Amino acid sequence: MMPESSKNDIQWHRPADVMKLHKLKQKKKALQARINGNVLNNRAPIHEKVGTFKNVFSYKKRKNPFRKESVDGKKRKVEEEVLEESTDQTLFKLLNQSSTVPISDTPITSFSNILDKLNSHNNEKEHVEVVKATGKLWLPIDWSLKTKMRLISMKPFLWTQNLKVSEEASGITSFTRCLDVEDSDTTLDASPNAKFHNCCLFWQHPFLPWLTLFPRNSGKGNNGLNLSTSVNVKNSLFMAWKDSFRSLFQLLKTKHCPYFYMCTNNFNVLFRAGGISGYTDLHALVTPTTRGFRQMLRQEDIEFVMPLKKRNSDQGYETLDSESCTLEETNEDVCEDKDDEMDEHWLKKMGISAEDIKQINYNQARIKQKVECQVDNSNQSLIFIEGVEVNGLFNFLINCKSTVATTGTLAGIPPTLLAPVSFQGATLNSLKVRQTKILSDGSDFYCLELLGPILPSTVHNIFSINSPGQSMTVTFNNLSNTEAFSKAKNDRRHSDVDKQGAAIFSKENLSDCGLRSTILKHFCSANEEMTCNIECLKYCQDNCSFTWT
Repeated sequence: MMPESSKNDIQWHRPADVMKLHKLKQKKKALQARINGNVLNNRAPIHEKVGTFKNVFSYKKRKNPFRKESVDGKKRKVEEEVLEESTDQTLFKLLNQSSTVPISDTPITSFSNILDKLNSHNNEKEHVEVVKATGKLWLPIDWSLKTKMRLISMKPFLWTQNLKVSEEASGITSFTRCLDVEDSDTTLDASPNAKFHNCCLFWQHPFLPWLTLFPRNSGKGNNGLNLSTSVNVKNSLFMAWKDSFRSLFQLLKTKHCPYFYMCTNNFNVLFRAGGISGYTDLHALVTPTTRGFRQMLRQEDIEFVMPLKKRNSDQGYETLDSESCTLEETNEDVCEDKDDEMDEHWLKKMGISAEDIKQINYNQARIKQKVECQVDNSNQSLIFIEGVEVNGLFNFLINCKSTVATTGTLAGIPPTLLAPVSFQGATLNSLKVRQTKILSDGSDFYCLELLGPILPSTVHNIFSINSPGQSMTVTFNNLSNTEAFSKAKNDRRHSDVDKQGAAIFSKENLSDCGLRSTILKHFCSANEEMTCNIECLKYCQDNCSFTWT
């Protein structure tokens, strides 16, 4: 037994405390060694210091103990030489490398070679001239309908949303009478506010205050009143719409109206008078369309073309949608029918039964129908109708029951007619104007928003009353299913003299269409560059030019 006094003399230590003491001793030794090393370096000559600095950065990678030694020692030696030559060992070597060494003498993958090439490439770019984008001196035409238009400028606009009594009256009078206040001797108010109010007006039919008839969306909202349940109200609305549609179409034919829109729940129609966009005859564009709608037009013997449809050369045939329904094509159809009969006769001779031949024809018709339906409800489905065929389209639309929805919130409501001039049964409406001030990047910007159906002539009218010394940026919210109207180009080949002569002749014929003479000149131009879709438009006061995207 150990005496009790000896047990009390023994001191036990925890392993963690022992390890802390051990690590503390190691840190003291390392610190002492570092201090001794600095003292020795301070006493050493300067050239020895530089050599030591170089040796530190020229440290070579240690030997890999797990690498398998090659039997052939020469092979490993060659690999090490290639590695040393292909890469720079240190950043110090790169900085001290002489720039007089030719690039061809250095390895391709070295840092210095890459830097030399980049420097030489940058020196070449210094001599490249930067060309700034230049705008056009004219404003393009966008035939798509717009739901919103926002004007932004660093200077206050000349007009405001607050109108005086005289300004509102003069704006309405000049718009309804199609008067240009600047060119005519009248007593009307010619202030900027009166001119701006003139630009914000348009004609519409039908107009029901509790319903939003533009854009047409039968599945939006609930009007609380279903007109389709009342036969008398439904028939009365449709009869009034027929009279308005007929009146507007007659104004178009006599060139007292430059254009107008017809908006249904499923498609939109743009009617344009002869002389607009370089077309000599009355013409119409319909988008988007379906195969069933186009089939109904064929049944009514209405000729049309699809200018935006891409011809599918991979198929063994081409549909009638890609070409106009002319007499030549009718003859081709007759020839195709004869070929089909010959094919059926040949199949019968080969011993194929009538049921199999019927199944083959059915499958071929399904494939053809599937190809024709691929463009439905897209921009490629736009159809173009010109000349006397527009009269057939008018009769088709005025008697077509599918233009009026039978279900939804717009059930029993006729299509919406929009025009820049008055017609029978039309309602005079104004765009909703909202004026605000925006703070961006420490600068104040003046903003003006216009809500409603914005017609192509509205944009041109606003820029015509804008001061030449005020730059402006305009953004648009386009109705997506009407963008195809601006993509259909006039593909007729005419000389510049013929185009100028046709534009002058069309301008004289459309002198009473309601558009200003300066604006009508652009609308009658056959230049394809002047028609395009616009999302953002900028006017620069320095050179009075327009740029857009």
